[in-house]
Amino acid sequence: MLVTLMPKNISFNCQEGETVYDAAARAGIRFPISCRNGVCHVCRGELLSGKVISGIEREPVKVLNGEPKTLMLCHIKPLSSCKIRIEDVYAKGELPVKPVSCQVIGVEQIQSHIYVAQLLLPAGKQPDFFAGQYLSLDLPGRSTPCYFSIASRPGVRTLELHIQADPHLENALEVVRYLESSKSVKVKLPFGKACLPEVPTQPLILMAAGTGFAQMKSIVEFLLANNFSHAITLYWGVRKAEDMYLKPLALLWQRENPQFRFIEIIADMEDQLGVEHHNQMAEAVVASNHDLGASLVFVSGSPRLVFSVLGTLEENGLPTAQLFSDVLEYSERP
Repeated sequence: MLVTLMPKNISFNCQEGETVYDAAARAGIRFPISCRNGVCHVCRGELLSGKVISGIEREPVKVLNGEPKTLMLCHIKPLSSCKIRIEDVYAKGELPVKPVSCQVIGVEQIQSHIYVAQLLLPAGKQPDFFAGQYLSLDLPGRSTPCYFSIASRPGVRTLELHIQADPHLENALEVVRYLESSKSVKVKLPFGKACLPEVPTQPLILMAAGTGFAQMKSIVEFLLANNFSHAITLYWGVRKAEDMYLKPLALLWQRENPQFRFIEIIADMEDQLGVEHHNQMAEAVVASNHDLGASLVFVSGSPRLVFSVLGTLEENGLPTAQLFSDVLEYSERP
């Protein structure tokens, strides 16, 4: 039976005799529930259409004359397809964005204009995030937040950020100066749909340009921590060899994990507007003869890079739905 949660219009199948809550959890869908902590009525929803049976009253309940019926979703079991209204629902791969104040552990300049910042989440209940997501920093006096990929894997208190602060990047320089001089910073997280809510069952191709490596670091460390056995291939493209600021880490992953392969792509170019390196990265993937139809691809870089890669890999057998990038959330495909 099909259950649809409104107003987000999230649907999932519920088996005979299964509660709405259990079926939703099986599908990776979450909504508030606290009966296990001794608090009831948190999972209250309104039956908009269909017929259910309550585990408490044990009598069939259905909507009559269009009047919604309020029920506890941890108890009701559908007898037909139905629609239910409930707030604060999160689909698979979706987490609530939460504000939090982090302690600034330190900021280190590790390569040319690349800085690594370490932020410590407060003790106790911490906001969840998935591997590959990003956060926002809210600096005093700024009307807009600054967004950075989380380079740490989920499940740790320390959030690592990679910041490229070239002299002409005033916003990035402002962030570095603030973190260097502050004991704490206000953060919101998580953001982004190009992430891994769970360990996948397919090989992964990861493609990063510059500090896009941060997103891939989170994904790789999450997979390795969960004993991922499928192939992981990381392509890291930079303009100059010295821009590959954490190459020793990528090489360490390769030495210690037989399923991991690292391919560096150095454009060796000074032209900051050139696109040749975009083609180099896509061509390197095609030349490696991956089974693109069976792979998941994550790309972190500029819109031009992402759409160049997407077009080339589609032509070589990659289904469009198997490529993930934050760029696809805010940029129209040319």
